[in-house]
Amino acid sequence: MDRAKKTDDFILKLIKQQPDIDRGKKMIFDAIGEIIPGYNFGSLKGLDFDRTLIEFENWLVQTITSDPLPISVKSIWFGLGDVSNKEDAATGIGGEIQITLKGSKFLPSSKPKDWFKKDLWDATGKQSEIKAFKTISNSLKNYPNDAQDIQSLVLVALAVVLLINGFDIIKHEFLVYQPSLAIGCGYETGIHYVVGNLTEEGIQTP
Repeated sequence: MDRAKKTDDFILKLIKQQPDIDRGKKMIFDAIGEIIPGYNFGSLKGLDFDRTLIEFENWLVQTITSDPLPISVKSIWFGLGDVSNKEDAATGIGGEIQITLKGSKFLPSSKPKDWFKKDLWDATGKQSEIKAFKTISNSLKNYPNDAQDIQSLVLVALAVVLLINGFDIIKHEFLVYQPSLAIGCGYETGIHYVVGNLTEEGIQTP
């Protein structure tokens, strides 16, 4: 089984199992060891994943309170991308990957291939500043042959775990107009996933 298939299977497993932050961390490390064994994730082990979750939650609070969702938004896209404009597109090296938040009036079920490209609410300019994403981005220069696979596995997996666990204190602000919102993440020009539906009970698997 090739890396792309293994990565896809692992991300779908994360989404289905909805691990807490500690279990999610272990699952990510185990997946790295299996799928990209040459990636030395020693620097990741020094990261405080609980602190990473707090950074993510604070960013969500700041974004939604300063720029509330329009009434017609039905889905939220957490797009991963280079915020430094320094990434080499061919290798995936040189940039800093963070998350940008966008809203769409379409659901993944109605436009499965491009629902996340139909911006209605664009919080561009409010990119995350999450230390873990910066650390992983900086590590890519040491793995020129694996950088894109690391992006697809590690950064997407971390985003999924944060989405599963990060809405508890702020979900009400996202659900002012809709009883549920589809939540997705990934790369606009690459892999993308529907993580679930955000409701008052939390993230429900798709």
